[in-house]
Amino acid sequence: MVQEHDYTGFSGKIYSKTMTMAADTATRFETGRMKLRDVVMIAKTNNMLLGSVGEEVYPVDAGDTVGFTLVDLSTLYFKNAVAGSNGTIVIMGVLA
Repeated sequence: MVQEHDYTGFSGKIYSKTMTMAADTATRFETGRMKLRDVVMIAKTNNMLLGSVGEEVYPVDAGDTVGFTLVDLSTLYFKNAVAGSNGTIVIMGVLA
């Protein structure tokens, strides 16, 4: 038996961006408002810290993923967990 699904109400374009840290200071992922839903963040290389400016305290190890239901990327800051070990983060989600 084939199930039918009603996908009305689903919308939004896919967002994907990769960023590699260039310094050991906190870096804002997006400078302008960028609201996403169903967000997945993947630390590709080197351990990183995630948080708001001046409070990057949530560790994200290389190979780990972090998910959010709804977030404004302009509020997220990343920095290298270890000085000189530039991490790369990939963020994917749906524009809200």
